[in-house]
Amino acid sequence: MNSNYSDEHIVGKLFFDSLKPEVGAKVLSELDPLSEAELLKELESPQLSRILNVMPSDDAADVVADLSQEKQDKVLQLMDKEESADVKELLKYPEESAGGIMTTDFFALNEDVTAGEAIVYLRKYVQKAPSPFFIYVIDEERKLKGILPIHNLIIVSPQKKLKEIMDEEVISVPVDLDQEKVAQIVAKYNLTVVPVVDNMGKLVGIITSDDIIDVIEEEAEEDIYHMAGSDEQELSNSVFKIARGRLFWLVVTLFGGLFACLILRSFRLALERIVALAFFIPVMMDMAGNVGTQSSTVVVRSLATSNINFSRIWKVLFKEVKIAALIGLMCGLGVGVIAIFLGGQGLTLGVVVGISMFTAILVAALTGTAVPFIFRHFRIDPAFASGPIVTTINDITALSIYFILANVLFRVMG
Repeated sequence: MNSNYSDEHIVGKLFFDSLKPEVGAKVLSELDPLSEAELLKELESPQLSRILNVMPSDDAADVVADLSQEKQDKVLQLMDKEESADVKELLKYPEESAGGIMTTDFFALNEDVTAGEAIVYLRKYVQKAPSPFFIYVIDEERKLKGILPIHNLIIVSPQKKLKEIMDEEVISVPVDLDQEKVAQIVAKYNLTVVPVVDNMGKLVGIITSDDIIDVIEEEAEEDIYHMAGSDEQELSNSVFKIARGRLFWLVVTLFGGLFACLILRSFRLALERIVALAFFIPVMMDMAGNVGTQSSTVVVRSLATSNINFSRIWKVLFKEVKIAALIGLMCGLGVGVIAIFLGGQGLTLGVVVGISMFTAILVAALTGTAVPFIFRHFRIDPAFASGPIVTTINDITALSIYFILANVLFRVMG
């Protein structure tokens, strides 16, 4: 064992070694990615293969996928032949597809099997696997024909064939469908399990509710990282890789900040003449940034859950404009009144600050709503729009609006 590891890590490893494979499998499947990666480095291939033999095939495939190619080959060779074949089959599919998260442990019977025969098969099945909730009814070519809840077997005649009592309107997903789309389908139809079929309609696996919960958590975590211009690999990456990953979006905001500096420089004469304008710059930029972030966060989450799409973009924009107009009106009036008394420039400064605040909030809401749609159109994760991009754009537009209105209104109103 690596001498650099802490005593806590060593004790944890010794404790894990003392567990039975069945218990070790449950512990391993519940570990966070970083802890799992550290443990997998320490586990010898024979021990790991014994644990994987008793894990559900989908969880075992996830673990094997995290191993080096050399260790993958060794572990798969040491595993039981049937379990190894299931894992190898699952590893063929992209990690974030329906095939990548499905399990091949399911109970399927031919459509011509009778209810009485199905009960006999079920008794044999539960001796080596957990009791299933559904029977998946297939034909001779293993094409999915229907689904039957297990409890229905006890309320029908034993002579009835499964094809006579099954539900033919079964919701399934293609094996290559993105996991986020699978989660949306499960949520939409309130499913506890969803069968997976290949391009020929053959049943190849099922996705259970616990896997869907994992997907939802993973996608939500990914969106949060993206909103910060980062990714979920940070915890296990080196300092250099983390800095490189963050740098791109920080450079974008850096140039945005420099552009804001140029705006201030171009209006320096106005600032020299009316120093009170500088008092309200932070308020203007903060409010625009906050409103834009609120709008983009709502849109990003709605796009991720398919609650909105491009066909509703104008409806969403119009709604955000109405919300922003109401917020802008209240904030503009409030800060405008304050500016009259604090700025020392009388009514003119109050009007400038109030109208600028109203306009900046309105533009910020439009930007925060539109940018995620633009990102989605170009097949870029719209979660990126909720962080540095929207904030930077709104800072620049708020400053521009503020000083352009100040120049115009001070000339007109004196």
